[in-house]
Amino acid sequence: MPPRTTEAEFEVLLRRAGLALTPAQIAGIHAVFGAIEAMQDRVRTPALPAEAEPATCFAAEPGR
Repeated sequence: MPPRTTEAEFEVLLRRAGLALTPAQIAGIHAVFGAIEAMQDRVRTPALPAEAEPATCFAAEPGR
């Protein structure tokens, strides 16, 4: 999945973080940055309500 962040914006993020990388390293990391952005979106998505969870039943007695 292609990143939403442009390579120029990505370089700014790296500079802010204090990382000094070669152009080859920047290009390689930027190529997979879209997957990282997708993971961030999944983590930031609100959790489903309790009603969305499947119901479970538990019986401690054998045969029930």
